[in-house]
Amino acid sequence: MILGIIAGNRNLPLLLTQRIKQDNSQIKTVVIAFKGETKKEIVKSADKVCWLEVGKLGQLAETLQKENISECIMIGQINPLRIFNQKNWDEELLRVVKKACDFRPHAIFSQIITYLEDRGITFLDSTLYLKSDLASQGVMNDITVGQKQNQDIEFGLKMISKYVELDLGQTLAVKAGSVVALESLEGTDNTIKRAYNLASKGITILKFSKHNQDLRFDVPVVGISTLKLLKRIKAKSLILESNKVIILNKSEFLKKAREWGIAVIGREKLSS
Repeated sequence: MILGIIAGNRNLPLLLTQRIKQDNSQIKTVVIAFKGETKKEIVKSADKVCWLEVGKLGQLAETLQKENISECIMIGQINPLRIFNQKNWDEELLRVVKKACDFRPHAIFSQIITYLEDRGITFLDSTLYLKSDLASQGVMNDITVGQKQNQDIEFGLKMISKYVELDLGQTLAVKAGSVVALESLEGTDNTIKRAYNLASKGITILKFSKHNQDLRFDVPVVGISTLKLLKRIKAKSLILESNKVIILNKSEFLKKAREWGIAVIGREKLSS
């Protein structure tokens, strides 16, 4: 079986190719990588890597066809700021983007997938080979949560369950029964830094999937770099949506979080 992987930036595409190589040796992975975005280390765990420039949708479609790829996973981010810089976009991408209902990354990538599906490509859930890396329900690192901390968690859970319905961001910071910061295009880590500047230590951070999140190309992720930031600002807890958020280097992540006194907890969204 040949599996195409359209790989964005950071470590998530690396984790996926490593998991497939370790656990599914019968699958040949052909990675479509992007110059300036995809990590070069991807060549170590992929069977083949094809490097493209960001914005060349026609070339992407041609490459998938040339490599005989009929099933594909899109995983990892492309810097959202590239959406506002269209000088390197080809005519195919410009035409496809005009069909998007708005200019959010979610709407644009959804149109790109539709374009490729019309050419015979089936897109799979990007967590298909990463189930063991997802946040699980409950406290994941055996830290006891105090009463005040639990009150903030319950308050934050109510807030983020409503916030993600707006499809603006995935991260929310709370403290003492107040919403301190909401994520937009700046990303999780910058949201956390802004929250600390406003409310100092003792913040609870929540990261959930957006309303009707399309896991074919968009999955929330946390990693060690974010955990180190939480340690630095002396955050109390990190609440992740169970079975929807990937934890990179999960065993190490939970071990370090326990050492640093940060409770890592999986919860589900509250129903409306």
